[in-house]
Amino acid sequence: MSNRKIWDQWAKRYERLWVQKFSLQPTRQQILRQLREYLQPDIDYKILDVGCGIGQLLREIRQEFPDYNLHLTGIDYSQQMIEVAKQHNNTHNGDLYKDIDLYLLDVEQLGQLAGTYDVIVCTHSFPYYSKQLQVLQQFHNKLNNQGYLFLAQASENTLYDRFVMSFVKLTTGKANYLSIEEIKSMSESLFKCEKIVRISDKKYMPSLILFAFKKTLLDI
Repeated sequence: MSNRKIWDQWAKRYERLWVQKFSLQPTRQQILRQLREYLQPDIDYKILDVGCGIGQLLREIRQEFPDYNLHLTGIDYSQQMIEVAKQHNNTHNGDLYKDIDLYLLDVEQLGQLAGTYDVIVCTHSFPYYSKQLQVLQQFHNKLNNQGYLFLAQASENTLYDRFVMSFVKLTTGKANYLSIEEIKSMSESLFKCEKIVRISDKKYMPSLILFAFKKTLLDI
C-alpha cells in the first residue's frame, strides 16, 4: 500500500491516534512557542504548513494569534486529510478559520504556490519525502530573504531510536528519519541552524527534534 493511501485511511481517525498525545501535540506546542518568539503583532506574515494533515497546527496558530495579520496556508498530498481539514475549518468556531487556505499538493509541487513565505513549518512529514535535499532546496526557494523554516521530526540518533522507529514504519510506510547531524549537514548550504530543541524528554519516546532554520542567501 502506498504512503498516500495509508494517510487517506488515517484521516478520519487522526485526532484519536495515540501519537497525538505523545508526539504530534507536543510538537505543535513547541512550534507555537517558537512562533511567539518570532512573530510581531504589527507585521503581516505569510505562513505555510507543508504536510498539514487535518490542519490542526494551522487552527492552533489562528487561535494563539487571533489579532495578528497572518495569511495561513496548508498543503498535503492526502485528499482525505485535506477534506477533513476543510470540514473542521467550516464547522468550528464560526469564521475564525475561514481564511486558512488548503491545497491538495505534493511537496514536489510546491513551486505551484504563488509568491514566497515568511515562515515554512514542516512537522513529521519530512522523513516521508524521498528527495529530501531537493525538498530543502524548495523550502529555501519559497522563503523570503529573512524567512524561517521550522522543521520537526522523529530523529534516529541512537539504537533505541532506530528500534522504536522500525515499528512506527510498519504503520506509516517507508520513511527516512535522519539524525540531527545528518539534518545539519544536509541543510548547511541553505540555512543557518539557529536552534535545536528536543521536543519530548520522556525516556520511552524516541528523539523528537525541532530545528529553527534561517534562510541563507546564496552567492549567485
